[in-house]
Amino acid sequence: MTTSLDRRSFLRSAVGVAVMSATGVPALVACSNGSTTAGTARASTVTLPSYVPFAGPKPDLAGTADGVPPGYRTYPKELVTTVKSPPLSGGKVSVMTDIFDPLPPSKDKNAAWQAVEKQLGGTLDLTIVPDSDWATKFQTVLAANQLPDLFLLSDSTLVNNLPAFLSAKCTDLTPYLSGDKVKDYPNLANVPQVIWQACVVQDKIYGLPIPRSITGGAGFYNKRLLDAAGIEYPASAEDFLAACKELTKPQQGQWAIVNSKGNTFFTFVQQMFGVPYGWKEDGGKLVKSFETPEYKAALEFAVQLVKAGVTVPGSDGADGTARKNSFKSGKGAFVYDGFPAYTDYSKAMKRLDPKNDPRAFVPMAPKGGKANTWADNVLFAYTLMKKSDDARAKELLAVANFFAAPFGSTENLLLTYGVEGVDFTRDANGNPKQTSKGEAELTVPWKYIAAPPQVLFSATDPTYVDNAHADLTKLLGMVVKDPTTSMISPTNDKSGGDIGQAFSDVRNDVIAGRKPIAAFDAALAKWKKDGGDKIRGEYETALSGGASPR
Repeated sequence: MTTSLDRRSFLRSAVGVAVMSATGVPALVACSNGSTTAGTARASTVTLPSYVPFAGPKPDLAGTADGVPPGYRTYPKELVTTVKSPPLSGGKVSVMTDIFDPLPPSKDKNAAWQAVEKQLGGTLDLTIVPDSDWATKFQTVLAANQLPDLFLLSDSTLVNNLPAFLSAKCTDLTPYLSGDKVKDYPNLANVPQVIWQACVVQDKIYGLPIPRSITGGAGFYNKRLLDAAGIEYPASAEDFLAACKELTKPQQGQWAIVNSKGNTFFTFVQQMFGVPYGWKEDGGKLVKSFETPEYKAALEFAVQLVKAGVTVPGSDGADGTARKNSFKSGKGAFVYDGFPAYTDYSKAMKRLDPKNDPRAFVPMAPKGGKANTWADNVLFAYTLMKKSDDARAKELLAVANFFAAPFGSTENLLLTYGVEGVDFTRDANGNPKQTSKGEAELTVPWKYIAAPPQVLFSATDPTYVDNAHADLTKLLGMVVKDPTTSMISPTNDKSGGDIGQAFSDVRNDVIAGRKPIAAFDAALAKWKKDGGDKIRGEYETALSGGASPR
């Protein structure tokens, strides 16, 4: 997203993400607790879990070293059972997790949930929290010291002093997962080390990852709407503006761009103009993304788009669900969303209209410029385990191992499609096809407990796999990194979110036309004065190999 307090920023600033080195090997990221020497940078000394890839069905399209997931045009016919015995022995595991979909039917009316419990060998006590209520519920649970066995951490700003919280309240998973110890949990061992790196805090493995595919992409467009208007995919930012004007038909309830809170469309506009991801290094000096001429040009272009009336009216105040629904219904041709939403858009939009054709938005540069994409989506988030004794920790890891079952396994089929004959049937090619009951039941957010590496597959859209594989190959080929992702800035940990949010608030007012462009310059100066320059100095000291005083 575009604010400084989003889920991706949580993984970067408070927990750590992977940063691709010049050789393509991700470097490790450490985390600060606020008392670390200012500007120091260090690599964690923890031994990451060994990587043992799942020996499952062969894909039709191989994955790549850049991170493009493997693709399957049809569902594998020969599945592998990865969990030989139930992880629970009649006991219970309590879990609290987020949900972005409609709430599922309760367990007593949910065949899939019952089948999952049968394979677990015990009771799955799920607290499912709608995303709009997540922050309130999470903080209430923390304040009451009533942590469940496993719980999602999707926003570190909800926790004061994350490392101290983890040390006091959560299980250090290092003794169970470090190195070859992870082999006791084969499905967790199938997660690449680039993903596990994002789960290390203060030289300890705390998180169970929810993997993503390195870049969140730049959004989506509905090729059907462009084709209906006789518009070729824009080759430049100038062509994009012209296409947006042509696509906007208010009398037909159609506009070019669907927006939402925080001006999410500005994310793909920044990538069109080649705005750096986070910071840019220039001769040992660091420049923040919004200090660059590319950012100013992107901002002016966003203002131009809004003034042209090509965004859905009022959508700058919409939440994520409204944004998705507007795009799915054809209210807009372009939308920003994360690449993992591709399958959801494809399935939902083709059900509304078989001619709908959602494709990934590949940023196009202004004439003479260069577009990029960002390495901003290594993880969605991760799950933490409350403080547990040795036996309980192993039992809960076995539960997580079940939920991390990879594509091509019998467990993954159940978690994704439910019970055959109830939640899904098979089409002529053997692909699972969900029933209406299955579509309702399978919104249970098991994928936010633990998850396998991603693959590309769609049982409903035969074009999705090849399209997504090709699109992601292009996007990953344009990825730029933030040179500070392996650095520690205590000032950034302490106040970077606040001063970044204050800046973003002004920027959003400028985009909406509530403030003049000059307000951006004033907000930038304030950001620098309020801590931005200090953060820069700490990072630059780290880049030079030195250490600033405490």
